[in-house]
Amino acid sequence: MKKLLRRMSAITAASMIATPAFAGGLNLTVDGVRNANGSVIVLVFDDKRAFERLKWRKAVHYADIPARVGNVSRSFPELTAGPYAIIAFHDENGDEDLNYNSERFLEGIGASGATEETPEPTFAEASVLPGDVTVRIYYDE
Repeated sequence: MKKLLRRMSAITAASMIATPAFAGGLNLTVDGVRNANGSVIVLVFDDKRAFERLKWRKAVHYADIPARVGNVSRSFPELTAGPYAIIAFHDENGDEDLNYNSERFLEGIGASGATEETPEPTFAEASVLPGDVTVRIYYDE
């Protein structure tokens, strides 16, 4: 019994040590912003269906960050559970919409888990846990 109690105490102590990593929430860096025009719009989802159908009204968090060349950052301290999937786009003209024509995006877009080869990841591929996360913006032109 004493052995079991010591083991449970050790597990409890270890879980208390691990908790602060999530206590800071989600710390996002959006990388690859090509200019300082407009802003970078970030949508954070915790629902697979909303993410994969881009139902922006069902995002658990939204941020509008002034753009600058290189990268921008935002912390979401209240996002501590996860998993989350993130979409970010560079709204260069400030119309709060991702502009595109029939062939390509006219503004940059990225998602957690996305690469140039996998531009539209599933929720499972895009899922991230709270902590430090980087999303890369890709441009078609």
